Amino acid sequence: MRPDLYQTPDISVPLDPFPNTWIGTVPSGVSVSTVVTVLFFIVFTLWALYTAIVSFHWFRYAHQSWLTVPILALYFFVSGFLLLFMVSGLR
Repeated sequence: MRPDLYQTPDISVPLDPFPNTWIGTVPSGVSVSTVVTVLFFIVFTLWALYTAIVSFHWFRYAHQSWLTVPILALYFFVSGFLLLFMVSGLR
């Protein structure tokens, strides 16, 4: 066995932080909360559009199925919970 492969790392040397990336930098005059608000608005708009299209198609093409209403109710409950959970972490 080679002893140099099993040496413990030297923890007395401080670690250097990661350099700033484009994700961590925001242009001057724009707050991070504004960016997050706009991002959440975009996500909510896409979710609402997707929900409207899915609901229409479920009622249009699966109206004879007894699963339509319970599945849509479950979808709205889970999606609403996830959206509220996402927004609750803003403050």
